[in-house]
Amino acid sequence: MDAQGKAQELFRFMLDDPDWTPEGARRSLGFSQIDLELAQHSLLEAGLLHMTRGKSARPTAVEPAIAVARLLAMEEDGAREWMASVHERRSTLAALGSKMMRLQAQADTDTRVGLLTGQERIATALNGVSVTAQQEILSMHPGTPLPRTVLEGSMDRNRAALERGVTMRSLHLEAMNKVPRARAHLEALEDSGCQVRLTPALPFRLILVDGVLAYVSAPSAGSQVSALEIRGEEICWLLRQVFEHCWLHGRAIPKGESAVQEVDLSDRERAVLRMLAAGYTDASVARALGISTRTLRRMTTVILEKIGARSRFEAGVRAATLALVETSPGGSADR
Repeated sequence: MDAQGKAQELFRFMLDDPDWTPEGARRSLGFSQIDLELAQHSLLEAGLLHMTRGKSARPTAVEPAIAVARLLAMEEDGAREWMASVHERRSTLAALGSKMMRLQAQADTDTRVGLLTGQERIATALNGVSVTAQQEILSMHPGTPLPRTVLEGSMDRNRAALERGVTMRSLHLEAMNKVPRARAHLEALEDSGCQVRLTPALPFRLILVDGVLAYVSAPSAGSQVSALEIRGEEICWLLRQVFEHCWLHGRAIPKGESAVQEVDLSDRERAVLRMLAAGYTDASVARALGISTRTLRRMTTVILEKIGARSRFEAGVRAATLALVETSPGGSADR
């Protein structure tokens, strides 16, 4: 038991026995003489004891109501000191973190570029960004809306950064506004304090952190997504100019517009739609899926009905509007 705990034990003992004696308290509580003296000193300093007058002067516990008020005051003072210490440490660590990022970016005279392969590795790097970013995160997100689980993970990272006072601006395609889960994600971003704009086209996926660190979409390595990790003020300055140009031509999320109903397509139907939109012939699509061309035509008819299209050309337009196919390049280096 620490000194504070022993002081509390002595105080309770004194309240229970108004005729207590120091020797009786020491024996009952199993304290050493030093323990007893330290506990009495702590209680006197806290104002929970007062000294009686006369020849037999000894410490006496104050009234219980007064004691409770003083104990609460002590707890509040301790909490305030602890919070002040936390804020001081946070400010110190934030300053160190900002300096470390810039020192790391300036460690070499040349810009450093690394390749991150695989969604897990990219997500780990972006999780670190939400912790180390000190001032600003800029992002561009082309392509179709990412899976719901990826968007949720992105939202958690965004909130963590925003709660620390990091400013955020995020650019998305107009098509995001037409898909329910994507529009909900954009609205959640705005509600959290991120500035969001929509634009018809974006050149590549980008996350830019404090002007010294960037993640840019890269060509996929086989079946795995890839991203470039770029450190260096010069190239990050160039990437920022690209972002600012796109931001200038973006627009706010239209208020009052509702997203269109999300189309319920199976993974196989989505694959068919993507291949047809990319210009594959019926024969090549059927061969890729391991089905006959007759079965493919039946599937195509069902797909057209689901997305409300009357021809394959119209299906391509509808698929782009509903963000069912890629409309611009970009990997999956999302926040």
